[in-house]
This record gives sequence, C-alpha cells and structure tokens, in this order.
Amino acid sequence: MNEEQNTAYSTLLTAIEQSNEKAFVMLYDLFSKDLSKYILSKVSDLDLAQDILHDLFLSVWKNKDKLKEIKSLPAYLYSSCRYLIMAYYRKRVNSEVSEFDLSQLDILDESVELEDRLHYRYIIDLVEQEIENLPEKCKAVFKMSRYEYLSNKEIAIRMEITESTVEKHINKAISRLRSISKLYTILV
Repeated sequence: MNEEQNTAYSTLLTAIEQSNEKAFVMLYDLFSKDLSKYILSKVSDLDLAQDILHDLFLSVWKNKDKLKEIKSLPAYLYSSCRYLIMAYYRKRVNSEVSEFDLSQLDILDESVELEDRLHYRYIIDLVEQEIENLPEKCKAVFKMSRYEYLSNKEIAIRMEITESTVEKHINKAISRLRSISKLYTILV
C-alpha cells in the first residue's frame, strides 16, 4: 500500500471515529464488493456471505473508537473477515458436535461384530474417564478447546491465564490420552 493510500485510509478512519456516517458509507463502498467476493469464495453461500460482511461492518462501526490502532486498513478488514468465517465454521461444527454425543452412539448396530462394539465402548469409556481424571484446570481447558472449539486466546481470556499456560494444559491432556491409547493397544 502506498503512502497516499495510507494517508487517505487514515483520514477516513479518523472521520469514522468521529461518528461520520458518510465516511462509514464511503468505507463500505470502497471495500464491500471485494470483501464480499472473498467471503463468498470461502463460504459458498451468498446469504451467509452477506451476513458475514454486514457483521464485519457492524463491528467496525461499534468499535469505531479503536480504529486509530489499525496500521493497514485492507489487512485489518480481510483478517477480520477470516476471523468471522472461522467463527461461523467453529459455531457450525460445535453445534453439530454437541448433537453428537459419544455416549449416545448406537453400539447395538448388528452389522458390527459384538467384540468390536465392546472394544469401541471400552475405548470411549477409557477416554472419558481419563479426561475426568485430569486436574481441574487442565480438564476445563481441554474441554473448552475440544468440546467448545474455543481458541487458545479465548480460553486464556475466559480462564484468566496466559496462552502458553493454555497450551501446556492442552499438551498435558493430549499426552495423558495418548498414554491411554498406547496402553490399550498393548493390551489388545
């Protein structure tokens, strides 16, 4: 981005910070078409793409007092789009996963050998038991990461700990679960 564009974007953002609606409309006009194409390429649903685009600009308006922190307007807008797209997919996967409870699997499926069904149920029970045996903070972090699909940053904020501590808890939990799976494969 050249210096002239940077200055123009900075002036535009300053006007938006001062609640200048015309400047906001100008921002929308400048970026909405390209951002819409970008979002559509990621979600393949025009209505959803428009919803995400509108959420993006609504967020810009609501957070207009923080716009002075933006160094590169296009980079900020595109990275915000990526975040909103990922949030959409995370929410979608989370709702699908919450409907899918491991303990509710139909292990009575007659097409699967009884021995395999019992092994499968045993593995599920081992994993669930090991998760419950984790230290409280480690268990809470792991569940937020794997069941709620929160990012490390979101978990750190929610639990009021550092992101590196979140990573350590997740690694500890995964390590414990791996040891269970190794033990099980040795037994079988």
